[in-house]
Amino acid sequence: MKNTHQHSRHVQPARLALQLGFLALTSFAAWRHQTLGGGPEGAASIDALCPFGGLEALFRFAMTGEYIQRLNSSDFVLLGGTILLALTVGRHFCGWLCPLGTLQELARKLGRRLFGKRVFTVPPVLDKPLRWMKYVVLVWALVFTWKTGSLIIRPYDPWAAYAHGFAGWGEMWSEFAVGSAILFAMLIGGLFIDRLFCKYLCPLGAFLGLTTKLGFFSIRRKENACLACTKCDQACPVNIPVMQQAVIRSSECIGCLSCTTACPTGKRNTPDEGKTFLLPAVAGRTLRPALIGTAGLVLFAGSIGLAQLGGVWRTLPVSLTAVASVNGELDPQAIRGFMTLAEIADTYGLAPDALYRELGLSETQVPANTKAKDVRVLTGQSEEAFDTQTIRDAVARLRTAP
Repeated sequence: MKNTHQHSRHVQPARLALQLGFLALTSFAAWRHQTLGGGPEGAASIDALCPFGGLEALFRFAMTGEYIQRLNSSDFVLLGGTILLALTVGRHFCGWLCPLGTLQELARKLGRRLFGKRVFTVPPVLDKPLRWMKYVVLVWALVFTWKTGSLIIRPYDPWAAYAHGFAGWGEMWSEFAVGSAILFAMLIGGLFIDRLFCKYLCPLGAFLGLTTKLGFFSIRRKENACLACTKCDQACPVNIPVMQQAVIRSSECIGCLSCTTACPTGKRNTPDEGKTFLLPAVAGRTLRPALIGTAGLVLFAGSIGLAQLGGVWRTLPVSLTAVASVNGELDPQAIRGFMTLAEIADTYGLAPDALYRELGLSETQVPANTKAKDVRVLTGQSEEAFDTQTIRDAVARLRTAP
């Protein structure tokens, strides 16, 4: 394979550019949702743009044809795209696209600048059992989400916490206190340890790791050409012992190709110039790292594009009634912060003046077009005294009153 190393040296800068671009895109989507709100006329929530959401919603949709609150067909499309990648080019989503993975890599780059290039690793006696935690999280999240019909993992999700940070610290810590704590622990720990969340807690990573084992992707090493320099081992962010294996098919591999681009074989002015002996492979055939990276992007973007052309892609609910319904019936607990008082009264069949009286509000002070999450700001009340749950409880009382 001629000039493989020459082509490979641009792979990691290109990967970083793609990671930053995807992080910026998803951050913009999160900011837009916090600014415009959700609902049929709003902007997609970060939950509707999550591949794991498709896995969470799968059981309920198969049984009833309904989506879990905040999820939509877009989640299934993204799940299908990540599975397609896992089967063909490995955990490409984890290594090239996942914004949470990008935040961890940025933290590690900062850590190297602040504290030097020393690699910190968790001792094997702790590392091996801790790796099983993400599978426990995966099973727990799926079982209880399917059982309850709600996103059980949401308050603990560091990505959901990050996305709601665009609404301010108050909302981030009130609804996502645990998720925020995990996010900051992940980033602080990430200064010293590569991909901390990915290795030990990520349920999507656990699922894609199992899927990858059924696919065609691997890393292949030509043992008789190996220089035993250990650079591949040092480059691996998830600590796979690359140099000890001829074929690497670990479920932990995130497909970042850092090991292949770190391999010094085939560099200029060496007898094997142009021939790299550590390469990614699909169905046993070795390919250039750049080709793998490009193929992954095309497959993922293509799956989304085809879904949009086919009318399958949807990120927003079709109506407020769909938002407010649980198991086909209107449920006050489904009231969301983006809904205005007028929309709440109309959707739940309440007289507006009755809702105002129950809440102890005046329409002069709080206009009917005020969003539920903004009421406390206009009334000057604390979040403990008045929040969206206050409105849910008031609507529930009105609907059950004689």
